[in-house]
Amino acid sequence: MSNIEKAEIFNYLLRLGFRPSNSGFGYLLELIKMCIDGKEITPLNQYGYVTLSSRHKKSVATIDKSIQNSISAAWMRGDIEYLYNQFGNTVSSEKGKPGNLQFVLQACENIRLICGKAADKAEYEIN
Repeated sequence: MSNIEKAEIFNYLLRLGFRPSNSGFGYLLELIKMCIDGKEITPLNQYGYVTLSSRHKKSVATIDKSIQNSISAAWMRGDIEYLYNQFGNTVSSEKGKPGNLQFVLQACENIRLICGKAADKAEYEIN
């Protein structure tokens, strides 16, 4: 299991332009944490969204749409250069942003890399 904390995911999402007041932010935070911790989240409609749905007493469709809206809002107000640096390969040419699954999986990978580099640096400084 990973030792990546929710605070690290929270800060990463803020850097991308997400707003904590958006309900999709909280759902993304939990979904990314579940993925990083090795829990099964795919397909989202059968695992990830169902888990969140039961926790928050919301429908799967509500969870899905809230995450879509949150990603769209971040793409409209975030640092576009940073967003494309982080998600360039996953951006849909039709929609101009990644889909929910592509976003979650790429965010997990990016966070692992960022936190891994920080852990390597800390370990190097200790030794």
